Amino acid sequence: MQVPVVLDRSSGETLTGQIVEQLRRAITHARLPVGTRMPSSRQLSEQLAVARNTVVRAYEILMTEGLVDSRPASGIFVSAPDPGCAPPVPTAPQGVREPSWSMPLPSLPVRLVQRSGTIRRRLSFDFYPGRSHHALFPLKLWRRHLAKNLTFGGARGLTEGGEAAGLLALRSAIALYIATTRGIAADPSRIIIVSGVQEGISLASRLFLHRGTLAALEDPGSQGALYAFEATGSETVGVAVDQDGLVPSDLPLRSTALLYVTPSHQFPTGVMLSAGRRDSIAAWARRCGCYILEDDSDADLRFEGSNPPAIAADAPDCTIYLGSFARTLGAGLGLGFMVVPPRLAEVVVAAKELLDGGNAWLDQATLADMMAGNSYAVHVARVRAHYRENRDRLLAALRRSFGEVSISGETGGLHLLWNLPAGVPDAAVVENLARRSRIGVYPLASCGAMTIRPSLLDRRALLLGFGALLPKQIEQAMDRLSEAIDDTVDDLKTDVTTYLVEAPQGSVQLPGRARRTPMHLDSRFRQQPALPKPRRARAPSKTRIAQGPGLTMASVSSIYRYPIKGLSAQPLAQVDTEAGRPIPYDRVFALARPTAPLDRDDPKWAKKGLFAMLMLDEGLAQVATSLDIDTMWLTAWRAGRQVAAGCLTDPAQREQLERFFWTLLPSFKDPPVLIRSRVGHFMDKPDSVISLINLATLRSLEERWGVSLDPLRFRANIYIDGAKAFEEVDWVGSEVTIGGTTFLVDRVNGRCGATNVNPATARRDLDIPTSLRASFGHKNLGVYLIARQNGTIAVGDTVLASGSIEYVAAPPARSPEPEGPRRQFICRGCYYIYDESAGVPQQGIPPGTALMALPTDWRCPDCGSEKVLFVPQVHDGS
Repeated sequence: MQVPVVLDRSSGETLTGQIVEQLRRAITHARLPVGTRMPSSRQLSEQLAVARNTVVRAYEILMTEGLVDSRPASGIFVSAPDPGCAPPVPTAPQGVREPSWSMPLPSLPVRLVQRSGTIRRRLSFDFYPGRSHHALFPLKLWRRHLAKNLTFGGARGLTEGGEAAGLLALRSAIALYIATTRGIAADPSRIIIVSGVQEGISLASRLFLHRGTLAALEDPGSQGALYAFEATGSETVGVAVDQDGLVPSDLPLRSTALLYVTPSHQFPTGVMLSAGRRDSIAAWARRCGCYILEDDSDADLRFEGSNPPAIAADAPDCTIYLGSFARTLGAGLGLGFMVVPPRLAEVVVAAKELLDGGNAWLDQATLADMMAGNSYAVHVARVRAHYRENRDRLLAALRRSFGEVSISGETGGLHLLWNLPAGVPDAAVVENLARRSRIGVYPLASCGAMTIRPSLLDRRALLLGFGALLPKQIEQAMDRLSEAIDDTVDDLKTDVTTYLVEAPQGSVQLPGRARRTPMHLDSRFRQQPALPKPRRARAPSKTRIAQGPGLTMASVSSIYRYPIKGLSAQPLAQVDTEAGRPIPYDRVFALARPTAPLDRDDPKWAKKGLFAMLMLDEGLAQVATSLDIDTMWLTAWRAGRQVAAGCLTDPAQREQLERFFWTLLPSFKDPPVLIRSRVGHFMDKPDSVISLINLATLRSLEERWGVSLDPLRFRANIYIDGAKAFEEVDWVGSEVTIGGTTFLVDRVNGRCGATNVNPATARRDLDIPTSLRASFGHKNLGVYLIARQNGTIAVGDTVLASGSIEYVAAPPARSPEPEGPRRQFICRGCYYIYDESAGVPQQGIPPGTALMALPTDWRCPDCGSEKVLFVPQVHDGS
């Protein structure tokens, strides 16, 4: 290594002094960082053309000052400064004054595409659009082709400069591939290898745009295209997009230099440009002398039907085609390509030469070999199938947590656009809520998209990329996102009026200042944990349950339905169940907020923020209600005295009931609207489930927390007794038989703020969700069932578990063996606990296997999170 030392032999200062002074300044001003290996005395003396003893004396002086130290058999290194001394602040040389002017900035605006990279690295579930999954990269195949190219001609390829247009073998392979898949007949001379689509956009912008020219792009569209156009000083105009893609009638009527389009999977809406509009756009481009920049990045990932031919296939004279390998292989490869009209080929190659001289040879040669055979096509088919499964899981997870969702772009690509429903706050609020739960979901402005004209999409749309996640992670993340949104509703500080959003058509109307819900509750009963500092318990895991003489069989102790959401339970001696349906007439009515955007005659399921909620309006618990399902006659009592009654099918009587319930809802400015679901229900989750609570689990919590828990706090349909505490958690994923009816135990039940209200006193006296989290790391209690068949269940029916629960004879008692320290690690994605002493026998991991000894690609058995997301599980107490 050479150090920047320049000697002035005409100076009166000695050569040794000059060397010491310059090295001292370089070290103290951090130009030579701590730990830097200095040149040997021989090397430095040869560099400076001085005697070796001169350098040796200079090093000795620096050693006495503590700036360098000598390590035997290693060399001389820059030393760490004295901890007691602050590093010097660099100053201008003596006699040199600070300039009185400032250096100019670029005359044209340069903006950076928003990617949120720093924040995204801290996420457990990242739905950033356009990302591919690293596990799908064909590493073995790539390594084999890479090694072959290094072995045969590697030295020449790495040392000699290549063509600016790119490796001919790769361009020839691309020409054959796009002819087959996109219908583009292109000679390799028309293909230019670039670092990605963004470089292709920048090259075209440099060639055709300048001050006074006009560029057009989709609106909404890509930040990268807009910023590249703006950087040239040209004027930009947005072209509207609808369900069939870019709208030709909105194209500029004056001369335009470039038009940027994404026809296969429009960014960000995901719609596909119809065939008729492709022809119209090409005809317009020829009339205006405009080149079409066709970004076809997502063309290989089509899940439904097939892509029509590219615009470049039918209009090669006016289309600059942009392709990329970022979706199918990965953005880190940094390879894409342009297919330009014949008359532009030489000009674009010259511009590429001036820009960077061409791309690196090795990756081009490796990709060319992969495409030359059938390997790349097979790989594309494999990743397409994987991403289709991810897409299906995301759609199912959205519908499971948010009901019928309005989406676009699900037929291809690596993202879809979700139009947020009523009952869910604006996109920016959801983004922040999700981030607190380590989930990344993105409004348009946060993920490289933009709108030029005001649009509702800015406020009410999220982009969800599904490529870089596993199916289990997608399901886990959507469940957690739904809980995060619901948890904000539980908070008394939340302004629920912001959830009453209806998606209007046309331009966006800016909302006025919202009214905050009054804080009318006694502060003694707000958010008080059931136990301030509970002992953290180990999460239950699946075990074999012993069956022996004297073991009490679990049975149904009570059955309830809740005809009106938020009101009291109605006990049942027995009930008929229907396959795939909830308890009949359970939460089929609801008290909607007066301004909620719901159809009174045919309301659909919506998030609970649109309704009167027991968690916020505990006055609803002051009355007991009963509904005769044959006559639809509702009766309400308070303290044993009837206070209201009426027929729900009679409009006048229903209006009187609404006014009565208004007296229990002091936060409402107007009476609530009593609505009925014609075919569904208004439970907190949109799927048709039946909730179950194990009374033994409640008794265990009472003992742990030292409080009495009314089971009706948890508003379950079925209460059982005789099972072990928390045994119901082990049933998840298996089947249970109640009486003669079989149910699937679908999942655990996350408790909401309604459990904080004591049904006996109508006061909010506990904070059950917070106490559950403090005790177990989650707020789950009870399970959801799905009826497998039609049948009847009654109080006293036996509950039998099957499937994953194996009943065996109880083993003989053994004396306890001393245990050593147990090391457990909890998954931050789903709270699964890996116990090193137990291992994971189902995966062939024997007991005693340390977490660090697991393979690097090992993942959480429950949610699929990577091993790096596991942290030590800390147990407080004994």
